[in-house]
Amino acid sequence: MLAGALIVAAVALVVVAALAWPLLARRDDALPPEPAAEARRAIEEDLERSLRAIREIEMDHRAGNLSEEDFAELDGAERARAVELMRRRDELGPG
Repeated sequence: MLAGALIVAAVALVVVAALAWPLLARRDDALPPEPAAEARRAIEEDLERSLRAIREIEMDHRAGNLSEEDFAELDGAERARAVELMRRRDELGPG
C-alpha cells in the first residue's frame, strides 16, 4: 500500500513539474528582440560585409585583377555604401 502511494505521489510530482516548467523557465532571450536592436544588428552585419568587400576590392587592385577605372568605380560605390550604413547606425543611437 505504501509503495502504491509513493508511485502516485511521484507521478503527481512529475505532472506538476511538467505543467509548471514553462512558467518557471521563462527567459528574457525567449522574448522577441526589440525592433531597434534587430535593426542595429542587421546594419552592423551589413557594415561588416561592406568593409570586407572594400578590403577585397583593394587586394584585387593590388594583385592587378582590377583596372584603375574598375577599382575607382567599385571602391567608390562600396565606400559610399559603408558610409551610409555608418550614418544609419549612428542615427539609432548608442547600442
